[in-house]
Amino acid sequence: MKIYLCGPDETLSQALSNVMKNDPDERTFTLDEEKDRCYIGDEVFSTAPVIINKNNQYYAVREV
Repeated sequence: MKIYLCGPDETLSQALSNVMKNDPDERTFTLDEEKDRCYIGDEVFSTAPVIINKNNQYYAVREV
């Protein structure tokens, strides 16, 4: 699992774009701001390929 830390003014869309741009396997991911919010200890937190951290809120991306 990788964790991507958002910059102070970065949106989740920009973060997702940066995650895909820098993925060594050139995978495509999707993110729903409501459905994909997760917490430490959630199963999705431990199984997601990438977690985006924005203002101490965690979002699990899903591979398309």
